[in-house]
Amino acid sequence: MSNLKYLKEEWKAVFSCMGCGDCGYAIRPAVGRYLTCPVKEAKGEEGFEIYFARGRMNVLKSLLEGKIPLSKELAEWVYQCSECGNCAEVCHMSQNPYIVLPTCNWIDHVKVWDALRKDLVEAGFAPLDKHGDLIEFMDNDKKKNPYGEERNLKFEWIKEFPEIKDQGELMFFGGCTMPLRQVDTLRSMMKILKVTGKEIAMTKEEWCCGSIALRIGDKKSLTDIIKHNITEFEKKGTKTLFTACAGCYRTWKKDYPELLGKALPFKVKHITEFLIDLLNNNEILFKAEEGEKLKVTYHDPCHLGRHMDLYEIPREVLSKIPGIELIEMKRNRKNAWCCGAGGGVKSQFPDLALEISKERIREALETGADILTTSCPFCIGNLKDAYKEMAPDIQEKIKLIDIIDLIASKI
Repeated sequence: MSNLKYLKEEWKAVFSCMGCGDCGYAIRPAVGRYLTCPVKEAKGEEGFEIYFARGRMNVLKSLLEGKIPLSKELAEWVYQCSECGNCAEVCHMSQNPYIVLPTCNWIDHVKVWDALRKDLVEAGFAPLDKHGDLIEFMDNDKKKNPYGEERNLKFEWIKEFPEIKDQGELMFFGGCTMPLRQVDTLRSMMKILKVTGKEIAMTKEEWCCGSIALRIGDKKSLTDIIKHNITEFEKKGTKTLFTACAGCYRTWKKDYPELLGKALPFKVKHITEFLIDLLNNNEILFKAEEGEKLKVTYHDPCHLGRHMDLYEIPREVLSKIPGIELIEMKRNRKNAWCCGAGGGVKSQFPDLALEISKERIREALETGADILTTSCPFCIGNLKDAYKEMAPDIQEKIKLIDIIDLIASKI
């Protein structure tokens, strides 16, 4: 137990688990709850006790009691969790705002899972192979992104937009996924900004936010990243920093201040928070719409929703786009089903990530929606990968599109 530095800090949370099993089996139609753990369900017959939170907590209790040791085999199991946080939303919850059961306030499941991951990294049993590659790329001075691309490639798209300044009060943090894998969505963002006349700035000195390392448990990589990124944006005169990545948003807004022990010197916004201000001020002019409305359903990214409680603003954005009708999936907001990409699952266990995504796409189909939209590049990427593997008749029924691209298509 001596090498469980971080898990020992969470022992009260671990031993608070009452073993009720809602984290694996909760079905409550009255409150929109239809099961909880995407990994357990995607595992099918394999998805027994150990793959959802109750079973995980029992393993953690055994670790803290010295009954089992840390190991590479244990690490392989630990990282088969997307850290979506859905288990925390159902844990000992009454679903009645007037009945507060204390146990639900004692366990931050994602924090507990993170603690064990940090212990595995410090003990040398993690990162796993693919995760190690991501961190190596992120730490490499010639790359500074988890995709292993040359550092300058992340900023190639900026050449198309000379109006982007290199410093200013409104700064955009590009992150890694969109600039390297989803450039068309950044072009859509610039189309929106051009219509509104908003000027933004970017710095080519930004590094990966470090979300990858945090989710894997490699805390030591963060020190230099946080210091560099904050210093760089302060130097540029930033008053508001916004990002289009849910993972970057959570890392900047929640993790950085917690790790620093103090507030950041500027505001941090997700792009949907930025867009709603533009829409409320009537700064985005849409084309006139004719004919039937497109039916759109929205997927809540875990890093935006459960991790940061940002549920309504993306929906407000969608409600202001002409020619669309928002239809909710069976599981939405706090009960939303994860896309499967988070927590390092996509890189190390891609088949598991795809199975979870396919379930979400099938759920979107049940709504009769024409479009499944979301506001996270990781979600979009994994959902699209799953979509490509699904039958042609499914692909004919529904399309996947980032909320930014959806807005740009209407102006």
